[in-house]
Amino acid sequence: MAFYSDISSYYDKIFPISEVTVDFLRESIGRPPKKVLDVACGTGGYTLELDKLGYKIKGIDLDKKMIEKLSEKVNNEGCKVRFSQGNMLTLSKEVNGEKFDAIYSIGNSLVHLNNYHEIQSFFTDVKKLLNRSGVFIFQIINYDRILSKALKSLPTIVNKEVPLKFERFYDLDESTQKIIFKTILHVENKKIENQVFLTPLKHDDGLSMLKNAGFSDIKVYGDFKRSSFDKDNSYGFIVEAR
Repeated sequence: MAFYSDISSYYDKIFPISEVTVDFLRESIGRPPKKVLDVACGTGGYTLELDKLGYKIKGIDLDKKMIEKLSEKVNNEGCKVRFSQGNMLTLSKEVNGEKFDAIYSIGNSLVHLNNYHEIQSFFTDVKKLLNRSGVFIFQIINYDRILSKALKSLPTIVNKEVPLKFERFYDLDESTQKIIFKTILHVENKKIENQVFLTPLKHDDGLSMLKNAGFSDIKVYGDFKRSSFDKDNSYGFIVEAR
């Protein structure tokens, strides 16, 4: 996906590792060693962090350049992380039916799927790949808030050390009811512009799909600090499902 290939060299500077997120994943997954799958792993920041904590982890991402960045990190650090380029829509095939204790997809990755049908298919696939007591974690933006308030942008990300500025804009395509996600990365005297369509998954629809996939114990949070989810005010929509 050109959208991410174009920013892959700067991805870790735009989205640095959050210890709060690492703690959330660790607490949800349970004590290592457990088998974990990171879906849409990007450059593997969290994949590597969980490897360091003792988890047996595999990362998968659709974007070739993202996986190349992860490969560089694995080689430089000499760790045992498994990784591959692959599509989350054919997850069972990508992992050869391997079972996991935990599967997670964070960073608003889920909404890059084309429609609700694809999201439902992904949830169903995830459930099949989890061990009996396994957990599925996903994190996206709270689209109930985005749509109800007709928000047109997300907070601009600034990294003064690089330096860089990452601007993010939202616009609803009325004909398709999809979000047009536009970004502008200002870095090294360059201006990199991109655009991609997102499927705005709402809270109620997401929970319904999870139940249809076979999940019954579902917890919802508004952020990685496990704050209560509020449709009108929470920035994030984070789910822990078993």
